[in-house]
Amino acid sequence: MKHAIASLRFSLDESGAPYYQQLMRQIQQGVVSGELSVGDKLPSSRFLAGSLGVSRSTTSRAYDQLIAEGILTSEEKRGVFVAALPMVSNRLKRMQGSSVPSTQKHLETLAFDSGVDVSVFPTKEWAASMRRSWLNPDLTVLQGGYVTGYPDLKEAIVDYLYRVRGLECVAEQVIVTAGARDSLLLLQHAITLLARSETDSDDSVGAQTIKWWTEEPTYPPIREAIRSHEQTGALLIDEEGPCLPASDTVSNVAVMTPNRQYPLGVSISSVRRQRWIQAMQMTNARWWLIEDDYDNEFVYQGRNNVPFMQTVSVHDQAKDRVFFVGSFSKVLFRGLRLGFIVAPVVHVPVLQQSQRELGSSASLPIQPAVADFMLQGHFDRHLNRMRRHYRLKRDALLISLEAHLARWFDWKKPRGGMHVLIEIKPEFVSLIRTEAVLDQRIAHDIAKNDILLSTLSEHFAHKQYHDGRFGFVLGFSGPSEEKMKKIIIALEKWFTEILDNV
Repeated sequence: MKHAIASLRFSLDESGAPYYQQLMRQIQQGVVSGELSVGDKLPSSRFLAGSLGVSRSTTSRAYDQLIAEGILTSEEKRGVFVAALPMVSNRLKRMQGSSVPSTQKHLETLAFDSGVDVSVFPTKEWAASMRRSWLNPDLTVLQGGYVTGYPDLKEAIVDYLYRVRGLECVAEQVIVTAGARDSLLLLQHAITLLARSETDSDDSVGAQTIKWWTEEPTYPPIREAIRSHEQTGALLIDEEGPCLPASDTVSNVAVMTPNRQYPLGVSISSVRRQRWIQAMQMTNARWWLIEDDYDNEFVYQGRNNVPFMQTVSVHDQAKDRVFFVGSFSKVLFRGLRLGFIVAPVVHVPVLQQSQRELGSSASLPIQPAVADFMLQGHFDRHLNRMRRHYRLKRDALLISLEAHLARWFDWKKPRGGMHVLIEIKPEFVSLIRTEAVLDQRIAHDIAKNDILLSTLSEHFAHKQYHDGRFGFVLGFSGPSEEKMKKIIIALEKWFTEILDNV
């Protein structure tokens, strides 16, 4: 595997755009020109910063943005690689013929992004927590201790989960990680160890009897994270949530978002929840459940659904088969890269063993600041502000959708979360003739205006499951209302022009 640094000659113009934007453009150009191929490994952010004579925060910011846009992908313990993103490549091909150097040309790219709106982040309170937490630093932090996480942060997480999510746990159960992907890697390792011990067989047999299941559709990076497993399956989603599949495999692991499925937004029904609990109670086909609590901090109407982990706490077998995964990146800021796992008490030693074998990738020095931020009450106040802020942005998006796209799309008003899913009405799906996947064709055409759209079809792994269902995942938490409206008007124009010629 070659290092992509050998394929590119980076140059930074002091009078041009910010350095991180210049790096982003040059990497994108490398993908378009073929200098960078899918799967090429890029140098570490530290190495690249040193070779260019810039700060590591500059190269990290460029990588983070390109990973968020799907142009690059990050693999735990392996590095950063070039991912496939034809839509961006086609958009950038036009720029190759331009006489304006890429380091000087900066086009604003519009996108619906369900990231954090950092424009309202309480920077003063955060700075105070950073300063206060390091006035008298914990020597164990300086020595790289606390393998499972800073104790005060773990206690703060326990308190937060009980008050906000209704989940009862103790600090011993909390393992602090570097985010959701790191949590999934750690759980894959730990569950493999558990399955081997339960089957009472040698390592090779134990490893082969685990089948990993992801929702269909699902967030693509989740599917990518388990693609190395030989046995995988799809959990189909209907109006009651993830369906329970038939499986004759000894051990099955389901990664799901039961309380707000991404991207469909479906919540698991009580009947479906009971079926899953019954399956986890059985001993002949063992089921494990990794519950991703994706964006459930943001509920605008009604109450939060109870976490699956809390539901199974009264069931003897099932209570030891659910792992809860959360993240601070969707609440505070993306660059924090801090998440956590809540594990059944009986399996904590195995998680600790896996953490030691894999090595902890969570930043320990930042954890005291997060703990202080939570203990001082800033976290709760920030969360309440963001709920109000995102609710207003959701409502503004819905008003704009009704005014411009109601003729062609259907959608439901989400009672929570950070995105709205809009689906093309069936009569227009059949009316518009195209050899390409419909929503991907629209996204390709719209990309000519420097607009990136997340298609519903790209969230499916199997074409047969999304036949007839096409649409877009509109994240409203990141972009401004003005930018959202520009994208919607561009979609309106596309449909108007296409249907005038039908």
